[in-house]
Amino acid sequence: MALLYRLAIIVSLLCALALPAAAMPRPATAGTQIYLPIVAASGPASPIGVDLRWYIDDAVMPYVRAAQPRWVRAGDVLWPDVEPVRGGGYRWDALAYIDANVARLRAAGIEPTLVIQRSPAWAQRVPGRLCSPPAPSALGDFERFLTALAARYAGQVSYWEIWNEPDFAPANVADADGTGCWLDASQPAYGGSYYGEVVQRAAAALRAGNPHAQVIAGALMYQWPDDTSAQLFLKGMLGSGAGRSIDALSFHAYGEWGAGDLLIAKTTRIREILAGYGLANMPLFATEIAATCGSNSIANCKPNFTVWKTHQANYAARIYAEAIALNLKGAFWYTLTLDNPGFQFSQLIDISNSTLVPRQSYYAFANSAQLLQDARYTGAALAEPPIDQLGKVQVLPFRKLNSTLYVLWVPRTDFPVLYNLPVSAGARAVCTDHLDQNPPAIYDCSDANRDGMIARAVNELPQYIEIFP
Repeated sequence: MALLYRLAIIVSLLCALALPAAAMPRPATAGTQIYLPIVAASGPASPIGVDLRWYIDDAVMPYVRAAQPRWVRAGDVLWPDVEPVRGGGYRWDALAYIDANVARLRAAGIEPTLVIQRSPAWAQRVPGRLCSPPAPSALGDFERFLTALAARYAGQVSYWEIWNEPDFAPANVADADGTGCWLDASQPAYGGSYYGEVVQRAAAALRAGNPHAQVIAGALMYQWPDDTSAQLFLKGMLGSGAGRSIDALSFHAYGEWGAGDLLIAKTTRIREILAGYGLANMPLFATEIAATCGSNSIANCKPNFTVWKTHQANYAARIYAEAIALNLKGAFWYTLTLDNPGFQFSQLIDISNSTLVPRQSYYAFANSAQLLQDARYTGAALAEPPIDQLGKVQVLPFRKLNSTLYVLWVPRTDFPVLYNLPVSAGARAVCTDHLDQNPPAIYDCSDANRDGMIARAVNELPQYIEIFP
């Protein structure tokens, strides 16, 4: 019976983790069905998400569904496109591409989030710049636009970000970069106080259009390691009182162990700042995370592109374990798929001659996401390992409904590190490794000799060990 029990567990996991081939689904079409915000059916709500834009063909949807994300960052609502002329009415047809993306995500049971950004020429505080904040004289127009926008998407979109990376200075970005440019050393708190004022008015306007609207401020780039200006900007926003008017704060973090784990470092710093304003429990979204090669040139991906893609897969296999351990409400990989180079090759799926080609990192991402469904972190507060621990096994423990799950990896190693996981004598266990393959390796690793240990050889690619009662 024990052997049959173990085989049943392994077969069940294999079926769950075998990812589909790229089958073409039927195209999604916009309809009249109204949706409410999606709520997890059982267990803790998953933070797992991706960024997926309208111009990616519906062939991507089997890959989206296989990863079972709760969230998708579904596009940018560009105010100038909808209201190019002041008082000239709203051109809602300019959002047709977003409508289609929202519809296909909702049909797949995924919560879409949208970013509101850019100012029309007649509303710009920084003349001639689309990345500009709205001018004080245009805030009433901005509020009216947001109320109409929220009402239009009521029942379909509930989560709204107010600008993308506003904490850039105009001189440091181009309008085509898709960021904001609110940072201004001549303004109070480097422009953060004004951002906070706008956020408060935006939050009230969105809720006037849809009482269920969830308002996310930030999408802060949050410069690192010198976060002097970013701190001032965030503190200015919070000092304005905006922290009491929003539902969550968002930020971006791209990074890996060894070079500093930016997801951990930024989460820790931002929570420290929030605590100073009595907002220690504010929900956090990391609306852009990824491992990038640091360049848009393959030749500059170190040590070479092939090896770097392996490092990316290692990162993708653990990052959502970290997101859950950090108690993030959402963590969105940027992006799911794009043509090379994308954003410094950060995508999980390449597009080659109109064909989707998943990388190792996609399988690592999707396999780990499925294993972490309904997982609740039970370990100590997450912190970056000190330099002398980078060659040692890191262990993150989670509790699931009927099991305990451990995620093990070594941040930096040339050879597997032997590790004995303490368990109850005779514990039944299933191990999953090679998460960068489809399917991964899933096998019985129970404590057959009843010595209270499960011996593992651990390297940089995380492995998952699930202990059953």
